[in-house]
This record gives sequence, C-alpha cells and structure tokens, in this order.
Amino acid sequence: MKHYFGLESDFELSFFGPVHLLLIILTILSIVLIYKFKDKLKKYKVIRKIIPIILFSNMVIYILGAIIAGIYDIKVHLPIHYCYITGFLFQYMLLKEKKNWYNMLYYAIFFCTITVIIFQDPAITPDRYEFILLVLSHHFLLISSFYTMFVLDYKVDKKGYKPFIIYSVIVYTTVFILNRILGTDYIFNSTLPPWIYEILPFVKLLPPLVWLILLSIPLLALAYIPVKFNKKRLEKTN
Repeated sequence: MKHYFGLESDFELSFFGPVHLLLIILTILSIVLIYKFKDKLKKYKVIRKIIPIILFSNMVIYILGAIIAGIYDIKVHLPIHYCYITGFLFQYMLLKEKKNWYNMLYYAIFFCTITVIIFQDPAITPDRYEFILLVLSHHFLLISSFYTMFVLDYKVDKKGYKPFIIYSVIVYTTVFILNRILGTDYIFNSTLPPWIYEILPFVKLLPPLVWLILLSIPLLALAYIPVKFNKKRLEKTN
C-alpha cells in the first residue's frame, strides 16, 4: 500500500511517450464524442451530479490512502494546487448550478489542465494512485468542462478572461502565503519540477511565475477557439 500511494516508482514514463500520447488522444477523442452525442447526453441529467462525485472521491482516496499508508506529507498531499482548487469550485458549480461561474472557470480549467497534460511528469506512473489522480483531476476535469459547454450549454465568452486573471492572482497569492507559512512549494511558486529543467534547461533563465504567465498567453488564445465554435453552433440552432 505504501508503494501504491507513495511517490516512488520502479520505472519512469517517457515525455510524449506511448502512455503520454495515449492519454492525450483519449482525452481529445472523449471531447469529440461528447460533442457528437451532445443531444443524446442531454437526456442523462444525472451526469451533472456524477462528475462532482468522481472528482471529489478521487481527491479523498488520494489523501486518505496516504494517511492510511502512513506516508502523508503536508508538503505533498495538501489539495491546494491550482487545478485542485479550480476542480473544487467546478464541482460546486455543477451541484449548485452556478452557471455564471463557468465563464471564468472554463479558462481556468483549460489553462491548468492543458499545462499539466502537455508537461506530464514522467515519474507519475500507472503503478501508483497518483496516476489516477493525474488523469481524473486533469484529463477528466477538462473533458467534464467541455461536457458542461456542449451538453449543459453553459455560456462562455471573452468576458471570462478578466475574472480568470483576478481569480488566478488571488489563488496564486493565497498559496504563495501558505507556502511561506508551511515551507511548501505548491503551484511551483519557487521552482518547477526537476525533470522540466532536465529536458528544457533554458527555463532556468526566468522565474516559474514568468513562464506560467508566458504560457498562459497562447493557451488562453487557444481556449477561445472552442468558445467561438460553440457560439456559432448555438446561433445556428436558435
């Protein structure tokens, strides 16, 4: 059990290797299928409640597993990474049908999940629960977000950029303060994962926050493409 909920594995995956690429392909395929069968999926309203259950249970299992295995570490297992916090808000949004939240959360989810999906840690392997945590809290969260857009018809537009920026600043600042108090480094306030520096040595030239800001620019531009596409679809059907 210590191995399954631990941080060390007997092997490593390769960056953009078979497993990494397979996860990306399955994620894209899932989003395409959701769009294709969006009208049929509208009939199954229970999905809106199942998604938060899956996401929340995933985090509970991860934390409780570490506690039971006797390896819980405050520097690792606190659910205060950007995607986790955003995921909790997304769960609440679906359960309480806070539709106006989605205009901000869509961009937050897209930014954090795509970043992790692209720069997936090769040390997170299928022989540990952390792999399931990665898939559900990022790939599944992204898929669920597009389900919200295509099936539930929650609205998104360019106005969501501003609250996204404000939200991101609040989350980053709050976690920065917690990091200083707890001696942790959530949301990579101080350093990026070591393997990033190995494959991309030039990232040492700038602080992690600068790279996150630079990365957000093309990702947010990319995030608007599905929004624009969905807007045209809705205009045709109305």
